[in-house]
Amino acid sequence: MAVHAAMPGLAARPLALLAGAACVLALRHYPLGHGWPGLLFAALLPAYFLLLCWRPASWLFCVPALLPVLDLAPWTGWFFLEEIDVLLLLTVACGYWRLGGVAQPAAARLSPAARACLLLCSLAWLAALLRGLLPLAPLDVNAWDNYLSPYNSLRLGKAWAWSMLLLPLLLRDADPAALRRYALPGMLAGLAMVSLFALWERAVFPGLSNLSSDYRITAPFSAMHTGGAALDGYLALSLPFAALWLARASSRWQAVLAMLLLALALHAAFTTFSRGLYAALAAAMLLAFWQSLRTAPGAARPPSGRPPLRKILLRLLLAGAGTILLVYMFSLAGYRGLLAAVVLLAASFVLAARPLPWRLAPASLLCALCLQGLLAAWWPEPAGQQTAGWLKGPYFLFLLAAVMLVAALWPGGGKTDKGAARLGLAMMAWTMLACNLAWIGWHWAGPAALPPAGLVVLLAMLMLCNGRLRPPLWRLDRASLSIAGAAGILLLLAIPVSASYYATERFATTAFDMQGRLRHWRQALAMQPPDWGDRLFGMGIGSFPATYYWHNPQREVPASIAYAEAGGNRYVRLASPGYSAGYGELLRLLQRLPVQPSTRYTLALDVRRAGPMPVLLARLCQRQLLYAQGCVNVPLRLRPPPPGNPPEGWQHYEVPFDSAWLGAGAWLLRPPVQLELAASGTATSSVLDVDNLSLRAPGGEELIANGGFTQANNYWFFSSDHHHLPWHVKSMALHLLIETGWCGALSMLALLVLAGMRLLRQAARGDSGALACAAALLGFLVVGLFDSLLDVPRIALLCYLMLLRALLQPVPPPTVESAPP
Repeated sequence: MAVHAAMPGLAARPLALLAGAACVLALRHYPLGHGWPGLLFAALLPAYFLLLCWRPASWLFCVPALLPVLDLAPWTGWFFLEEIDVLLLLTVACGYWRLGGVAQPAAARLSPAARACLLLCSLAWLAALLRGLLPLAPLDVNAWDNYLSPYNSLRLGKAWAWSMLLLPLLLRDADPAALRRYALPGMLAGLAMVSLFALWERAVFPGLSNLSSDYRITAPFSAMHTGGAALDGYLALSLPFAALWLARASSRWQAVLAMLLLALALHAAFTTFSRGLYAALAAAMLLAFWQSLRTAPGAARPPSGRPPLRKILLRLLLAGAGTILLVYMFSLAGYRGLLAAVVLLAASFVLAARPLPWRLAPASLLCALCLQGLLAAWWPEPAGQQTAGWLKGPYFLFLLAAVMLVAALWPGGGKTDKGAARLGLAMMAWTMLACNLAWIGWHWAGPAALPPAGLVVLLAMLMLCNGRLRPPLWRLDRASLSIAGAAGILLLLAIPVSASYYATERFATTAFDMQGRLRHWRQALAMQPPDWGDRLFGMGIGSFPATYYWHNPQREVPASIAYAEAGGNRYVRLASPGYSAGYGELLRLLQRLPVQPSTRYTLALDVRRAGPMPVLLARLCQRQLLYAQGCVNVPLRLRPPPPGNPPEGWQHYEVPFDSAWLGAGAWLLRPPVQLELAASGTATSSVLDVDNLSLRAPGGEELIANGGFTQANNYWFFSSDHHHLPWHVKSMALHLLIETGWCGALSMLALLVLAGMRLLRQAARGDSGALACAAALLGFLVVGLFDSLLDVPRIALLCYLMLLRALLQPVPPPTVESAPP
């Protein structure tokens, strides 16, 4: 079967030319200035074009790798047409041009049921898109930079449109070998970049070890400037593929890299403090465990390779006991005790799978105790002198014992008769680890830490008896080491995070937060018009923010930012929130600035105000996206209009201030600095007009780009730090029901069911890639129970591409007809 069957050559090349022209037009208006990200994007596009010309299937790697991280909205201010859209236009242009050439055999096909589901989803999408878009609003300055605009339908609807445009390329390129060669590494590369971004954000803002702060990371997802769960949804979709890489690792170094990536990704997941993401990870792990009970990896039928139920129950009992003891140890001995306990249990796991020389056990134990006592008595403890933590007696001796154990177990090229001696030395090192574990607990928490340390040592001793069982509970193969390593990483991250102040506070308020979420869902349904058209086809894609703004039951007036024009002059209009309780979350206008520390700057601007004494808040803050810290307030106080002037006339202000600590620090660990402007007033909404913004250094250098707002939102972004309900339905199912109606919700449900059934059938036949994809989609749906993930186009597109991958079927080999005799 040729790809022309899915995309006729007559239509492919005109579509390619159209996509290429749209790409050029977008680049013509794209704001490339004001910072290094725009220049990096300008260099990326030609390189990507050359890569597509050389390796047409490389888009399978680049799209999932760049989809989460190619997000420059905080620098450019563009969030309707994003950088990833330009990249996808280039992908479609190059891919469709090749489709219009010589017919090529298809790599995959779709079943009739899949085609029917996709057709129904596309029709429902088109109906909801038109309902949100029509009647067409004027293409004014606010058409492409405001969630209240009817053109927000195009912003959200583009995700499904992109997935359908990429479908012919999937049918051409996405054979199983290409998916393993390109798509899986692309997912892993994207996950690695997001995880490193999250690690950097934690290090720069609250601090890596500060788990009591209520700071929640957003990583590279600018769509979270009004809240939402873009990062949670992405991690739910991508984390199972890190586990898949670990399971498929073909070498020791691959396994080490996969474990490192899994550790980074789990750190990002746990430090979101998202209860929905925690539930999603638990659901994905339960699915993988259930599938492992159904069939053995790589086997078409389960009976032969499946471990007996007794062995599975013993493994679960051992894992549960270890988890409880580690939690107990951490509660008394802190991070140090937890890490030491994990190292001891890991050493027991490795030693228990070796043929231990038990006849040498008494001698090893005696030698270890003598050496431990001698070193402990000899080790100096200087009084009144500050010593580095790892140089203190229990920590250094624990580290020394761990090094001895690694050296004893490290594979060498010596004679085999030295094996017993090496294992005897390993047993000595294990004994010293156990002694120093108790010493670390006592050193950190006193005698209270000795009972948990003793229980951990007892469990480790029981684990050493594994080799005497027939058959043993585990063997020292790559699969067992991978599972044990992943479990150790999971516990090392999950136990401290779950015991932190902020996490316990989040869990304690779960019932209260759920009541608030239910109330919001009821109000969202109440805002839906009762006529049959809205119930069947929805209010329109992207219509919820405008619906909430005009029709919310509390009659709240959320803050807003718009651009206005009068007499050829363009300016920004900041409206303060008007809430019945007298308080509303401010909407902050933002721009990133290259500020130097301890420098005298001058902020100049023109302001016009209306309403009951609005206040203009101006400050410079260290901010990534949502939460500000280390702010320097600009001492700006609005004056009453001079006598004889109109009350709504423009007034000019020039305010000098010192940048203090802002902009300090090493380049990589320097927190970004942003200028914030927000209107604040009383219980009723007030309006402020701002124009001619300027921030100048002593040398006269201008730092603000587009301060006159002649280019509308170019280089200006905004955020709502805490109040997110006006922007999101906070449920993926309700989001579909309200914006696309019953037709859209049921057609998407049919697509999900069809894809899920196909993935589970493939997983039952031993396809680990299908199991990872099923776990990813399940986790995404669990997160979507409490957040409307489909209102983030790049996350929605990744989900749709994963669904399309699940629906692809291999092309049957051509039948060869025998010649008649």
